[in-house]
Amino acid sequence: MAFPYEKQFRHYLTNKRVLADSTQQDICSDVERLFTHLRQFNLVYRLNPSLSNIEESDVRDYLNMLQVKREIKNSTYNKTLTHLNVYFTFLFTHKLSTSLPTISLKGLKKETEQVVPLNWADGLEDCLKNQQLTLYTRMVLLCLSHFYTISEIIQPGFYKVLASETFNSFEQTFIDEFNLGTSELKRRQNCEDLFLKQRINLLEPCVTLPGIHKYLKKDQKLTDLRLIPQKLYQANILNFIKQNQQLVDADLCKAMRLAPDSLNYYRMKLSMLESTKESGKKSRFPLELY
Repeated sequence: MAFPYEKQFRHYLTNKRVLADSTQQDICSDVERLFTHLRQFNLVYRLNPSLSNIEESDVRDYLNMLQVKREIKNSTYNKTLTHLNVYFTFLFTHKLSTSLPTISLKGLKKETEQVVPLNWADGLEDCLKNQQLTLYTRMVLLCLSHFYTISEIIQPGFYKVLASETFNSFEQTFIDEFNLGTSELKRRQNCEDLFLKQRINLLEPCVTLPGIHKYLKKDQKLTDLRLIPQKLYQANILNFIKQNQQLVDADLCKAMRLAPDSLNYYRMKLSMLESTKESGKKSRFPLELY
């Protein structure tokens, strides 16, 4: 079975809840994904896979992971929580488990649509000067504006790559501020990487991707710019192509460090974005910036 009491749960959904097959499958898929995550990443559950070992914090951590790494929308978060609650309520009411780890978890407010403008990097100077934003958030924005992906940015040793970049005056001013503001932490962690944990960990000093997203999420309320690295990176790529159509493909690829097939991909998406904008319809392609 993919998760505990799967057979009984499916029977309950079919005969007691009388749900459509597609709805049952959606619910069971969400439950299965939770237990796959627990088996892989939850040490307590992996050592002793008992339902009694699943706590509210475990489910919350899983949902937070979906927000950070999968960048799910609030509506998807709420649907997943509802499906997990159906499962754990079934276990509890049928005396198959003594705990109900989802009982105190609340859904999220419906998101208001927020667009990532293609030319967001035009306002980079104001972002870098915004003292309300953390140094880490501002450094991420600076790196994204230079066409580095978030995966590249958090790699150990990336500071050496960044040292080869050419920066204008306001960018260099921020870099000096960043280096000064993180110098003591670098000394304590004995590491020169950009993004370091606040708690000393000499073996693993670097902030992980979920950790970076926590900084961005915390700063989101302080800016109108949607702080989702993938969206910001894509928007910057599309804007550069749009503003530099006179450049030959080789120069475009060099400037953005793209392979030719990636350039063609983004060029196609830009064309689709502009055509849907002209028609007044909302874009539906995979690079949607909403």
